[in-house]
Amino acid sequence: MKQNLEKNQTHRKKEGRFGEEKRTRLTQKAIVEVAAELFARNGFGATSLDDIAEVLGVTKPALYYHIKNKEEILRLICLLILNVAEEPLLRIVESDLPPVEKLRRAIEHHIAIAADRSPALSVFYREQQHLTGPFAKEIALRKKNYEHYFQRILEEGQAMGAFKAIDSKIVTFGLLGMCHWLAQWYKPYGRYTPQQIAEIFASMIESGLIPSPPC
Repeated sequence: MKQNLEKNQTHRKKEGRFGEEKRTRLTQKAIVEVAAELFARNGFGATSLDDIAEVLGVTKPALYYHIKNKEEILRLICLLILNVAEEPLLRIVESDLPPVEKLRRAIEHHIAIAADRSPALSVFYREQQHLTGPFAKEIALRKKNYEHYFQRILEEGQAMGAFKAIDSKIVTFGLLGMCHWLAQWYKPYGRYTPQQIAEIFASMIESGLIPSPPC
């Protein structure tokens, strides 16, 4: 990652000699990608807009054409992760699959996200506390909506008798807590793949939710 960042930095600095040409190429997407790498490597607080502009090979005023401030970039990074996570989960929730299979696929999906080693995901987990005001509320609401999809699966299963009548909100918090923590300890070349971990987590959850057959 470091080599790629340095390579990109050199390339962008060369392009930056042609101010107007570079300005037409500068996009919000490029800003977010570079900022995610810098935030992940150095931290949000230790990274300035000047640092981001330098890597991109542009002036700081050029950044302001696309973004208002550094916090807005952090918001865009968080929204990027939430969009990637939310859309496939919604498809699972709205599918015709049985609740048990929906829950298993939702767990597999969420663990695949949590196991990702991308800079944007690292920033999403580590730097959200720097969001304030409307930005913080927006991301908190999106996260709450994401959690609610798991609750919908659990409540659907309870209504059909597939799951025990346990507080769906508490189960969701416990499930997502396990999955979120995976982002802290998972190693891509470790003993288990994300799919295998998902199978273990799903079995744990299901064993506590699925009612025992009558004797």
